Amino acid sequence: MAHNIQVFTPQVPANNKFSNVDTNAIGSKYATLFGHGTTPDILRAVRYAIFDAAPKQYYDLKILMMKTPITVNNDEDVWYEKGFGREPVIATGTALAGVTQTFTVTPASLVACSPNDIITYPGNQKGTVTAINTGAGTITISAMTGQTLPAVAINDVFANLSTVEADGDNSIRHYSRIETIERYNLIQMFIQAVRFGKMEQEKLKRGATTNYLDMNMKEMMNQFRIGLSNALWNGDRGEVTLDSGVKAKTMGGIFPSMVAAGSPNTSTTLANVAAAVENLALSTEFGDYGETRFLYGTPRLLLAVSKAYKSPGVTAITQYRPDDKMAQLNLESINIGSSRIVLVPMKRFEEPSCFPAAFASRLILVPQENVQVTQFFAEEMGNTLNRKDGGTLNNFTDYWVSTTMGIRFDNPLAGGWIDTTP
Repeated sequence: MAHNIQVFTPQVPANNKFSNVDTNAIGSKYATLFGHGTTPDILRAVRYAIFDAAPKQYYDLKILMMKTPITVNNDEDVWYEKGFGREPVIATGTALAGVTQTFTVTPASLVACSPNDIITYPGNQKGTVTAINTGAGTITISAMTGQTLPAVAINDVFANLSTVEADGDNSIRHYSRIETIERYNLIQMFIQAVRFGKMEQEKLKRGATTNYLDMNMKEMMNQFRIGLSNALWNGDRGEVTLDSGVKAKTMGGIFPSMVAAGSPNTSTTLANVAAAVENLALSTEFGDYGETRFLYGTPRLLLAVSKAYKSPGVTAITQYRPDDKMAQLNLESINIGSSRIVLVPMKRFEEPSCFPAAFASRLILVPQENVQVTQFFAEEMGNTLNRKDGGTLNNFTDYWVSTTMGIRFDNPLAGGWIDTTP
């Protein structure tokens, strides 16, 4: 008896119709790259939280804002600064050695000393000022009894030792009064916003698969803060013209203030960066012994500084934790005795959308206690009315943030910068 045996042959659908390779969401990168199909029956699998890939490490505003901003009463902020109040005498002419000398000096030297002041020559000889001729720009010096004065050369610098008085004298020759330096800065207005159409915003609220709306608001605030920080560091004090033709004031930042004041600066290779940092710190010590100052630079540069102090036998680098807020930043510090230098990473110094290329290789030493943030209005936030709210035909809403800011930088000579080369 013959048996009729049927062999089952599986049918493979054309173009993988019922296969997983064509079961891809609309917008699938896989389907686009390899030529496979998509279907509206499934949604794209999208991670809800959008990852923020922007550089972090924005320590500068955190540190500065630990001091409460001062509210000022004008958008042109003026303050006064008293200097050291003592200047050396600098020769602009020559004089032969002798018991008495008369030579020309700089205009500032004519008021740096008074008759009956004792000044010290470069070789440590002492002489007494006996006459000052402001018309001729000269001073006359007499030697101590039994001594002679050495020859004077152009650019010789004489220290101002002290006053001297004779018993029974009836006159005072040395009068003094503080001299102040007037400094000023302008208060700049800042604003940033994000806009959503009425329908657009509602669609994103109802059917969003990510935190796109939240991230937009956070990014607006982040970019706003970045703008504040950029102006804090590199803003030029002055005036700009807006697209409306209206003039606006701009604030002067930390680095331009240093440049204008003639703050100490130098260039060095990375191999010698530690010595350059120490020299800059020692050249700018105007505060108390052991005062803390902050060295800002890219992590790359600060790593070179840190390594120099972590070599065998060197233990000068420690964690900087003067209080709870600062402890959270986990910053390193270098103690060189008369100064303490805190290393503060500024990743954005190498971000071309924020700073010129020179900042990527620049270390900036800031006397933080000398920098005070000022404001006219405090930070404000809000949103504009739309058609539903009434009073306007706008079919959109702007979410905005604004503030005003300037700085007072007392004695920029207490800071400086180092430009590095490989």
